[in-house]
Amino acid sequence: MAEKLRIQRKDIYEIEVNDNGDIISFALGDIELPFRLSEAYEDIDRIQQNLKQKLLVIEKQQDSRIKGSPMTKNQKAACEAQKQAFKDMRKAMDKFLGEGGCQKIFGDVNYFEMYTDLFEELTKKGEDGLSHLDRMKISNDSISERIQRKYSTHSGNQVI
Repeated sequence: MAEKLRIQRKDIYEIEVNDNGDIISFALGDIELPFRLSEAYEDIDRIQQNLKQKLLVIEKQQDSRIKGSPMTKNQKAACEAQKQAFKDMRKAMDKFLGEGGCQKIFGDVNYFEMYTDLFEELTKKGEDGLSHLDRMKISNDSISERIQRKYSTHSGNQVI
């Protein structure tokens, strides 16, 4: 029988995200966390800009009715472009929120302002005057400070 080793994480920040009690969790000591947030934000912005461009191109194309469908060819193309864009944005945001994070927060509903709403909630000040991102100390500087504080006091070595 193999021996076991389990590390109990003490730096987990959890946010309840819906009325079902679902939570998203963040390991605050994860030095990649600010990068994942920045990457998600940039990816979503890029995907939204690409979608706007695609919709402009579709809008300028000659339109026609699709036999047996309530949609026109351009309407269908626009819906398909939006569907793919939202799928890509959910995937990008889940890099930060964790797998299935968007599903927990938004369910099956996609709407144009959903990521603006999410970022507003993450940065909204609570009763203590701090936002979720403030409480998570999610910046390269704060993570570096935490690492330096933790290791420089124990070992006497300066962490760069």
